[in-house]
Amino acid sequence: MTAPIEAGEGPTKLDRRSGYALTFLMLAAFGVAGLQLYQIASGPPPPRPGTMAPSLAARGLDGRELSLGALSGQVVLVDFWATWCPPCRAAMPTLQQVHQEYGPKGFTVLGVNIEPGLESTVKAFMQKERLTFPSLVDEGPLAPAWGVYSYPTSFLIGRDGAIRTMYRGPASPGRLRSDIEAALAGTPPAI
Repeated sequence: MTAPIEAGEGPTKLDRRSGYALTFLMLAAFGVAGLQLYQIASGPPPPRPGTMAPSLAARGLDGRELSLGALSGQVVLVDFWATWCPPCRAAMPTLQQVHQEYGPKGFTVLGVNIEPGLESTVKAFMQKERLTFPSLVDEGPLAPAWGVYSYPTSFLIGRDGAIRTMYRGPASPGRLRSDIEAALAGTPPAI
């Protein structure tokens, strides 16, 4: 039980400073959240199924330039991801499996990692997880240009370069396989 505050006793300077610091931190957090919401609201929406995929070109983890255009004629799953993202990490084994399974049939996974400057961390993660699909390094303009603000977000692109479907979060392995097989067969996407 605490003693009642006597008349004339009030908050100490330390109490006031702590209150000011907490208020400042809360305002800063609201500012960061507001900025993120503003970026989402003012940025372009993600490309819709049936539209042509936006251009995508950047340096890969190996330092060489790679583009979506270089994969023309293939079915491509463009996956925006980060090593700090638990759902992204959980999706990687499935992405590697479909990359290996359907690769000989004209399919590839193209990762777009959003951690510029951390290439050594990303490479170490990919080696540890035995991920062999290529991954680009997004220096900042790619994810917003594609309307991507949550991770993972993936787009399945048909041989004609059109978006077939978009996945927010990890796609279920069964649905992903079904969608890839339909794209490889040239079957129109289910809408």
